[in-house]
Amino acid sequence: MDGTLMLAHRERWAEEQFASADLGDARRTRRLVKLATQMAGHSSGTIPQQTGTAADMKAAYRLFSAAGVTHEAVCRPHWQRTRERAGELPTAFLVQDTAELNFSSHVHCEGLGPIAQGGYFRGLHQQNVLAVDPATAHPLGLIYQRHHHRQQRPKGHSDDRGATRKVPIQERESYWWIQAIRAIGSPPAGVRWVHVGDRGEDIFGVYDEARRWETDWLIRIGKDRRVATPTGRDSLFSYARGLPATTQRLLPVRRQGSQKLEGVTLSIAAGPVTLLPSKYEPGYRDREPIACGVVRVWEADPPDGARPLEWLLCTSLPCTEPSEQLFAAQGYSLRWLVEEFHKCEKTGCSVEMRRLEHVDRLEPLIGLLSVLAAYLLELKYVARDEPDRPADALFDPLAVRVMAKYLKKPADGLTVEQFWRGVGQLGGHPGRKGDGPIGWLRAWRGWQSFQLILVGATLAAHG
Repeated sequence: MDGTLMLAHRERWAEEQFASADLGDARRTRRLVKLATQMAGHSSGTIPQQTGTAADMKAAYRLFSAAGVTHEAVCRPHWQRTRERAGELPTAFLVQDTAELNFSSHVHCEGLGPIAQGGYFRGLHQQNVLAVDPATAHPLGLIYQRHHHRQQRPKGHSDDRGATRKVPIQERESYWWIQAIRAIGSPPAGVRWVHVGDRGEDIFGVYDEARRWETDWLIRIGKDRRVATPTGRDSLFSYARGLPATTQRLLPVRRQGSQKLEGVTLSIAAGPVTLLPSKYEPGYRDREPIACGVVRVWEADPPDGARPLEWLLCTSLPCTEPSEQLFAAQGYSLRWLVEEFHKCEKTGCSVEMRRLEHVDRLEPLIGLLSVLAAYLLELKYVARDEPDRPADALFDPLAVRVMAKYLKKPADGLTVEQFWRGVGQLGGHPGRKGDGPIGWLRAWRGWQSFQLILVGATLAAHG
């Protein structure tokens, strides 16, 4: 991250993210920039809390009711900036996942659809693709986002395979993954983009779509299938689990049901396979087989009482050498970043507490907050990379002086690590040796508190 941290200069950040938005009227764009600036200072607040005055509050509501203010129009400048950042790297991971946004308590909002099993809750399904730099494990921002609001669950949306196959591919939820790959398209020449997905993305259509756009994939296998191997036809699971380990590495992973990352020694093996199109899927029956690789990552010696970890990954990345296999394993371990984004969006920006009365108004507001959430997520990485760097190289001079006062330290020589420790303390992080690094939630809480302190300092300085 070069230069002063953008969120320390909320006006500059808002200009960078939204000033090029085409909303059909330049005045709307200026209002969007102003509103983004206000929201960056109090991301979880309501619109009245964020805007501060009755005039600004009414202007914000008018903005989201305007015909030209759509979700895509609000988000497109951010998507394009992320695309440019991802295009400057030799390799970028595009991590895709679906989030359920629950608006069941907002009974007056029109246009929502059923979510969760049984369809008793109302809301939106949000498809996100978060770009990540594999070299730094840093999020680059959202490169794609789309909301799906079903009117009813499609027929065959159960474990009845026969019924499911009768539903056209374009009407299935699995098609959302394909739509995202298609919308993102091909990477720039000489750049490798790798779509990373969980087991829900393990369908032949996803691999076929990625092949069509000359992009790579790294997807966790969710179902067994017959594949062609160097020794003949075999079950994919059986073949993968019979591969010999080539290397072992300690990787940070999260066990099922746990919110904490822990270092786990994992064995890694890989081998070539050829995926065969299903004869039961008319849309893909005549497609060419797909030559790729399978990587098995597993915990050979789990702790007592712990369920052993195992990932079976399908990938187009080269996996001949142990170093290539390790790269794939490390790449999939970064998938949790998109889950962190969802937490930041829901808790840090209180997306599900928004109360606009039609989904057409709600979606552009969610888009604005999603862009803010992507940047709030970056806050937790500031101190990790260059802890001894002077704080004034990243943060606004006033912010450094105020934090130095809070920590009772001289502003000259205050480091990024010390600054960030102060943010953590404001968020409730004790800062003791055994407490570990500052998590995103406490970082966000601390940053919110610090923003309010900065408002007071600014008023005092200009009083």
